Amino acid sequence: MLVNLSRRSFRLKHGLLLVEGPQACRELLRFFPQAVRDVYLSTDAPSPALQVARMALEVTPWVHPVTRQVMKLFAPSAQGITATAELSLLPTDSLPAFEDLQESMWAVCARVQDPGNLGTIIRIADACGMDGILALAGCADTSSPKVIRSSAGSLFHLPVYSGASFGSLAQLSKKNGGYLVGLSGAAKMDLPVFTSSTSLATSPLFICLGNEAQGLSSEELALCNETISIPMWGQAESLNVATAAAIALHAIATARAR
Repeated sequence: MLVNLSRRSFRLKHGLLLVEGPQACRELLRFFPQAVRDVYLSTDAPSPALQVARMALEVTPWVHPVTRQVMKLFAPSAQGITATAELSLLPTDSLPAFEDLQESMWAVCARVQDPGNLGTIIRIADACGMDGILALAGCADTSSPKVIRSSAGSLFHLPVYSGASFGSLAQLSKKNGGYLVGLSGAAKMDLPVFTSSTSLATSPLFICLGNEAQGLSSEELALCNETISIPMWGQAESLNVATAAAIALHAIATARAR
């Protein structure tokens, strides 16, 4: 059964997440102890995993020792410890409710398809103090073990809504007096100019990141209130989407905090 949790259909059918590694398991235990089902500890687990296992024993009696070989079968990136948790801990709505939008900033992923990129953006958004993530239709599945692992536990720190269309987001933003900012290499306004503009103070603020290869589509860009670019001085044609997220989210969060 555990081996099959890498498959989305199986996760949905059984309502379970697979959480790998000491950091992600620690944050699961801290923020959603009630959702923990079982914890699996490798018999040769390193010290960080043993420390998390001690935490787990305060939450559940179901901490199971397994051999390294068995662990590799269902959680090859576990680093000595993995856990299963109830899928219901993730938001089921595709967009946040009105009351969650006041004085808020959101990172928006449009068709970010690599689970590693999506998980890293969730971690960056958490570090930059975003109020949540919107993983729109076409993004990697937020319940994927690789997304959870790449988020380093940040998936359990802030709400991550998934499945809405860009059009639905635009309607939500307009209805609530929000501002959609799209990152595009072709945009005339650059990030430093935007962070000094009055538009920065608009709330809710949605910072939109596009697909790894194509970026935001022309239709998505047309729905944005503003498009901005990240200035570059070298010969690189573009930035990885997670790198772009780190630069943009940090700059915008810093400017909003002034």
